[in-house]
Amino acid sequence: MYISRKRLLIMSITILMMLLLSKIFGYASNTFDTKFGTLTERVNFRKTANTESSSIIRTLPQNTKVKLVGDIDNFYIAFLDNNEVGLISKDYTNINENSIDTFEAYKKLDKFMAEVINNGTNLRGGPGTNYSIYSTLPLGVKVQVIGSINDWYLVITPNNTVGMIRQDLLKKSENEENNNDTSSTLPNTAETVLSLINEERKAQGITPLQIDDLLNSTAQTKATDMVKNNYFSHESPTYGSPFEMMQNAGITYRTAGENIAGNPSVENAVKSWLASESHKQNLLSNAYNYIGIGIEESPAYGYVIVAMFIGR
Repeated sequence: MYISRKRLLIMSITILMMLLLSKIFGYASNTFDTKFGTLTERVNFRKTANTESSSIIRTLPQNTKVKLVGDIDNFYIAFLDNNEVGLISKDYTNINENSIDTFEAYKKLDKFMAEVINNGTNLRGGPGTNYSIYSTLPLGVKVQVIGSINDWYLVITPNNTVGMIRQDLLKKSENEENNNDTSSTLPNTAETVLSLINEERKAQGITPLQIDDLLNSTAQTKATDMVKNNYFSHESPTYGSPFEMMQNAGITYRTAGENIAGNPSVENAVKSWLASESHKQNLLSNAYNYIGIGIEESPAYGYVIVAMFIGR
């Protein structure tokens, strides 16, 4: 089949942009006193807080009873009555006041950061070695601990996978004990985000990014919209995709991408991006030479940060 060079270029750019589009929460979870709920229809039970098919563990039937201990964006962190943990959509969960006695006692903890002390540590779907392995974590990776059952911690990984790890396989981080820690000495500004990104680009021998004023205002509009309308997604219910926002603002580009984060500090948000391969690709891509940065205070995350990238 013949494909023109122009059409091939458009397809290549589209595929590149689709590959670069992803999101990160940066441990932006909330915990609360235990609630109980019932599923209003068939719902995917997930290990990671996204809508990708690879995150699905299985599909739960309507009227399944769940124990809710926290949330990440539009997902509840939920236990089933067999003590298996995962994530379910808030849209299909009714909260009720009745407790369910079959659930094992869960202890909510003040959130803190911990490091994996053994290479190849298994993140499991429940408090025991009989539960399935959700992922295998390398030595030194940091996780957020939010609760426990017996001698197992409930944790969230940097890409927002939930699961349980035996307590003796983790050690509390000395310099990053709590997700609410805002002890960073750097100000929570767009200048900080730009400086941290360009420091890493320079270290990798990559030309620093420059601020584009129109792209900057577009990124700020997106950050404000996310907080105002209480969503966390590349797709805005108000403005559409990042590419539609750019085009409607009159921004021209050859390639484009977007990173978003929710975090108590912009410094930690950039660190989380650098710890995620897909987000790091955006930060260190030679395809981009301009950036726009939007930051908005958020009651859910501390700050919502939007970085839009273009190449000309």
